[in-house]
Amino acid sequence: MKKNASEQQEAIDEAKAAIAPEQLKSQTMIAMSEIVLQQFVENIMLNIEITPIDDKQNVAISLQASEFIKESTLLKDSYNLLKEIQHVEALNNITLKWLMPVRNKNTEVLTITFDEQKLASINEISYKDIPEAAEQYIKHEAFN
Repeated sequence: MKKNASEQQEAIDEAKAAIAPEQLKSQTMIAMSEIVLQQFVENIMLNIEITPIDDKQNVAISLQASEFIKESTLLKDSYNLLKEIQHVEALNNITLKWLMPVRNKNTEVLTITFDEQKLASINEISYKDIPEAAEQYIKHEAFN
């Protein structure tokens, strides 16, 4: 049975829609990995989670901080990452989760989330403004 032109186009569109989210996810994962590896001497990336939201994505990156690091250092490192991440297409939001040893246990000590709009204006702020500018900013009591 031969399909007419509109049925063929519909089949092609469905195939593209099925492939596109996985391709987008792969492209985002590669872009995030490259950005993190360019910013730091050692590989500090523990995990990348990508959740599709319509034609965009929520991305969460877990990063390993060294023991005894200060909050201000993590803010500077986060700021430098966010300045590069803002160029990645199709982001709905980005979350950076910093982990470090606290009482001999690897603990999430800082979580920073920027939505697409706030990320686009990252160049207009200083790293010191991240706590107020972020969509979400959660710090562990280890920084108090």
